[in-house]
Amino acid sequence: MDRGERMRILVQEREDIIMKYEKGHRAGLPADMEPEPVEIHSRTDHFGITELPPVSSWETKQIQEELRSKIKWMEMLGEWEKYKNSEKLVRRVYKDIFMNIRGQVWSVLLNIDDTKGKNPSKYQLMKEKGKRSCQHVHQIDLNVRMTLRRHILFSEQRELFHVLLAYAEYNPEVGYCRDLSQVAALFLLCLPEEDAFWALAQLLASERHSPQGFHSPNGGTVQGLQDHQEHVAPSSQPKTMWH
Repeated sequence: MDRGERMRILVQEREDIIMKYEKGHRAGLPADMEPEPVEIHSRTDHFGITELPPVSSWETKQIQEELRSKIKWMEMLGEWEKYKNSEKLVRRVYKDIFMNIRGQVWSVLLNIDDTKGKNPSKYQLMKEKGKRSCQHVHQIDLNVRMTLRRHILFSEQRELFHVLLAYAEYNPEVGYCRDLSQVAALFLLCLPEEDAFWALAQLLASERHSPQGFHSPNGGTVQGLQDHQEHVAPSSQPKTMWH
């Protein structure tokens, strides 16, 4: 097979991948890689009504704690100018940002609304450009198919593919590198598609949030986060460090 034939095959494969996501297919996973179905039939009575297991005392306590935390976060977000550079904000972030408020908090911390306002239609432009010319389509497709594939809230992977495709065009210096799919997927659990894109862009561009080298093509983003955590945890969270 000559070089021209290999190029034609790669181009055709690339077009097939793009078309697969355009059709909304779940990344074309083979049967043995599909997420395991959620078993609900064993909890369904003869009327077809699902009977959920009773809430434990621990779960009740957790729900109450999350509600209290959400109220505190809503109060802080309502006075953001007062708290945005405060020690109180740092302490609250380290305590946890529960799922019931995580998307709103991430949006404010990463200044997503302001960034979108300054870049109208930018995401759509980068996404369409990526479909036409991105050189990382094969690698992105491979990683998307392996990302959170057993997570019940992450059965649709088209948005993740589009976010990564757009980011590769938005930041050609980085393009696409290992572990970006995991980071983007976490954003998509809490944010709409375009917001998740800007969250990823802001996270990796910010000196405050992304130390140098985390997202280099030759480095691992998740490994960088782990190394950074091991560096800062002894001083910021000494009790947590040794769990």
